[in-house]
Amino acid sequence: MKIAVVGCDGFGKVHLRAMKNISGIDYYVFSRNDEKARECAKEFNAKSYFTNYEDVIKSDVDIVDLLVSHDQHYPMGAMAMKAGKHLMLEKPIARTIEEAMGLINTAKETKRKFMVLEQFYFESSVRKARELLSRLGNLSLIIVRSTHLYQPKGWRREKEKMGGGALIDGGVHFIDTLLNLGGEYESVKGICGRYFSGIEGEDLSLATFKFRKGHLGLLLYSWATPNPPKVPAFEVYGEKGSLIEDPNTRVMGKPYGDLILNVDGKKERIEVEKVNPIEEEIRGFVNAVKNNTEVPMPPEIALRDLRAALDVYKSCGFS
Repeated sequence: MKIAVVGCDGFGKVHLRAMKNISGIDYYVFSRNDEKARECAKEFNAKSYFTNYEDVIKSDVDIVDLLVSHDQHYPMGAMAMKAGKHLMLEKPIARTIEEAMGLINTAKETKRKFMVLEQFYFESSVRKARELLSRLGNLSLIIVRSTHLYQPKGWRREKEKMGGGALIDGGVHFIDTLLNLGGEYESVKGICGRYFSGIEGEDLSLATFKFRKGHLGLLLYSWATPNPPKVPAFEVYGEKGSLIEDPNTRVMGKPYGDLILNVDGKKERIEVEKVNPIEEEIRGFVNAVKNNTEVPMPPEIALRDLRAALDVYKSCGFS
């Protein structure tokens, strides 16, 4: 199985490090800069490298792993699938619902496998938390948050290329967690602001969700909070107790730690399997291609996450 990793900067290298631990694949790298492409291929012992995307499309690679600016997700992704390539696409699925549906429909028309690489969907802590939710009884509140200072360079500073700001980029991970824990929502109210990250879009968002089963959700995501304290990334409260992520048990390569379950006054530490979710998602997609089975995360999940981000933007006037 041959994979072309399109994008050698930043998260492209995270994907390449994960691929080193996945058997049965050969990977290639792409950068428009020849020197950078050669250095990347050497660093990760890739089979070869590309400097022209059309050469990637014309090659015999089976899978394109696309890590590019958000405005290029639809055109470059659709081009790959129309050329017969299966597509892995770094989150978010796209900037707009129309672009997202264009990718989903292209995958159906071409009968190619398509999956958005949303590693938080594969997070073992969230999956374990979902198993434990019933022990809390009826839910009242879910809190999901991530706050830090980030001052990006390059295309992330441009609202047009991003389709927004911090929320549609890094924040979509935490939207995924909130919705995986909370279920379908019926309404959203958001407040957004732009402070000192240096980007054109918003860099801090607060949003409240009203879920269809009646409980509430609170989402806080920020690139404009220097030196925040270490706090739980998610908390779930119900009539019988609480379920809290323990930030002190996080390990490298895994965003969430173990869980603390407190039901009827009895506290219990729940250890979760320490697996790298990026390896899990890539391995799962590769196996789906090999075995011609359904991808482990349907693209409709990524569409759901995008829709929620856009609903927040619409509510707070950053659409």
